[in-house]
Amino acid sequence: MKGREIDFIPDRLIEEPVVFRGMTDTEVVTLMGLSLAFWVPVTVLMLMPFDMALFGTGIGFGLSLLSLLVIGSKLQDLKRRMPDGIHIVYIKKTLQQKTPFSFGYINQSGLWDIRRDWVVKRIIFDTDE
Repeated sequence: MKGREIDFIPDRLIEEPVVFRGMTDTEVVTLMGLSLAFWVPVTVLMLMPFDMALFGTGIGFGLSLLSLLVIGSKLQDLKRRMPDGIHIVYIKKTLQQKTPFSFGYINQSGLWDIRRDWVVKRIIFDTDE
């Protein structure tokens, strides 16, 4: 190059690489953590009356992997038709519409009205110059 500027800089140079089923490392870790936090206590509590709580931990890990595969395929389909990063906005908007959580997106359109019953008459002032 010898003193010239770089002609080509890759667009996705700083982006996280895709590691599993179209998900980045952060998404995989987040989904796995959330699924472990859900499935392990549920399976342990379900098998506790049968004195098989340790077996419930193993089943919880297995269900976490299964849910990672299922959610990963759904997320892969969602990302396929959207630009990079827009899938997060879509998920937040959907959650805002279907749950009481608010992420600050405006979902409704409407008209503003001045609520007058009569037409305002125009007053013409005479100017003395």
